[in-house]
Amino acid sequence: MAKNKTIFVCSECGNESSKWLGKCPACNSWNSFYEQKIVETKSKEKLEKSVTTPQKLNSYEAKEQLRIPTGFGELDRVLGGGLVKGSLILLGGEPGIGKSTLILQICDKVKGEGKVLYVSGEESAEQIKLRADRLGIKNENILFLGETDIDIVNQAIINLNPKLVIIDSIQTMYSDEITAAAGSVSQVREITRTSNESM
Repeated sequence: MAKNKTIFVCSECGNESSKWLGKCPACNSWNSFYEQKIVETKSKEKLEKSVTTPQKLNSYEAKEQLRIPTGFGELDRVLGGGLVKGSLILLGGEPGIGKSTLILQICDKVKGEGKVLYVSGEESAEQIKLRADRLGIKNENILFLGETDIDIVNQAIINLNPKLVIIDSIQTMYSDEITAAAGSVSQVREITRTSNESM
């Protein structure tokens, strides 16, 4: 049986409270709490947990993961040799430093068969195309999706099964499951979780 519960979450720091507060005790922001509904499911029977025992680290066999080169030596070095299939990487930095330019170049240079899905919640297809033309990128494997609804994005990922997905940027995405505004801590947390599950 599902039971609805309401909590209040600070949009600045993600602090949770059982009641609305005018000032967040964690980050001291005023009027930053918003209501969020949580659906809790109660099981009639408790699931038995399997007991695991610690093992010696040396008893495990280390397997080298296949990494896909990005085409940028320094970036590959930072990533430990390239992109790992199924991994999620957050690229952060100040506005205007070239994050979108770098990821568009990665879309062009990443090796392997398959399409690359470039999702933009900030810029139009025309803006991305102008940047691609400026960089001399003429790659037929790059597909563009201008969307901010994460459910539509996840469906596109499932339908296309691309080798690489770029979401530019995560704070513009939203999920109908969360009542908070796009870019809030709870929205980013939920979108990251659902996006990682669909990849």
